[in-house]
Amino acid sequence: MAVLAEFDGYTLRDVTDEDLPALKAWIEADRFHEGVLEPEFFLGKAIDSSGELAPDPRASCYALEDDAGTVFFIRLSRAARVNIQFGQAKTIRERKRTAEALIKGMAFLEVQLSHAGCEQWIFETSDEELARMARERLGFTDSPNELVREIEPLTAPKQQINPLHAEQQSPRTRSEAGTKAVQ
Repeated sequence: MAVLAEFDGYTLRDVTDEDLPALKAWIEADRFHEGVLEPEFFLGKAIDSSGELAPDPRASCYALEDDAGTVFFIRLSRAARVNIQFGQAKTIRERKRTAEALIKGMAFLEVQLSHAGCEQWIFETSDEELARMARERLGFTDSPNELVREIEPLTAPKQQINPLHAEQQSPRTRSEAGTKAVQ
């Protein structure tokens, strides 16, 4: 079991196959996750192209513990939030050109993002025509149950903002908050 960090009375560690029984029990008892998530998801495993359960190198999976034991399991997935500024396509030909470039450009970028460990594309739009195209031609789906919080860039590595007290800290104080990394 690799300990990654210790902070504020907590220990963050890698998950192991020994966590599987707890994950199974917790998911079976969770009305929001039962039948939706498999315990192996939190072990960083997924069904591969041959239908076998295999490690998913894109996932980062951890357990957070305190003195009483494991508090929760967390799987971090990388996503690419996409912002695009289109030219003002006024004619059908210009709109077709934009749509074709979007389809081919995103296909190319998706391969690059997959190599970088991303599991999802995310973008927001209030343009219903663009949203329909994204669903029908690019394979996007609506995600109504997501919550989003921006992460401020840090000025030095291995720093942490305590989200419970972030509103009480100045930006300088937040950027100076830190964790003890365990080697």
